Amino acid sequence: MHDSKLTQSAIDMLEKRSQRRVGLEIPIKVCRPGSNTAITAHYQDLSWAGASFITNDISIQPGDRLILYFPWTNRQSFTIEADVMRCETLEAERHRVAVRFTTVGHQDNQRLTKLIELLSSGQPEVSQGTPPFVPTLELVFDDQEEMRQKLSEIALGGVSITAFGAYQIGQSLLLSVGYPDDFQTLRLRARVKSQSIEDPGDSLRPCLVTLELAFEHPLDELQRLTQRHMRLERK
Repeated sequence: MHDSKLTQSAIDMLEKRSQRRVGLEIPIKVCRPGSNTAITAHYQDLSWAGASFITNDISIQPGDRLILYFPWTNRQSFTIEADVMRCETLEAERHRVAVRFTTVGHQDNQRLTKLIELLSSGQPEVSQGTPPFVPTLELVFDDQEEMRQKLSEIALGGVSITAFGAYQIGQSLLLSVGYPDDFQTLRLRARVKSQSIEDPGDSLRPCLVTLELAFEHPLDELQRLTQRHMRLERK
């Protein structure tokens, strides 16, 4: 078994390549936790995993937690918590700040996905091999008891699964949990914490890996979602 370990800078670069981004032409508010004072920011791009913006607030540093407010219908907005991953100094005392989403409500994640779809609708068609906006990993069960055990594990905030193909440490993905042809599939935001290679594969078959995933939803909401899914599947 081989553990896949990367430095933080390597994680950042891989995250940039694993998530397709769209340019932003909408106003988005940025605040620090516990404050309603907006940070003056000009947004550059948005992905399902994070965003980047230009700001004159040079006090922002890697590791800082920020709250991002995104516009929604009927003059409403939704919020996402994000951590600052990189700060690049530009001319005229400006910073380019890259953030990664860390805590996203389940409904807000659906809104984020829809917002990205709307922003990308007018963009040119992408070339073959371009990363998807929402990388997805399917977890399909035939056995009900197996499903319940896995949902109980997910409710604690993390899960270990075996999958084909190589993933990237720090990569955000959509974990789809359900039965074959199940319209009640549970879809959750997850992030790859670690990856162990069980079988390196070869030119004819992909590698087999064990992934340790953490979830990017609030824990209390994650527990409600899994409990509701258990009740639905018993009917």
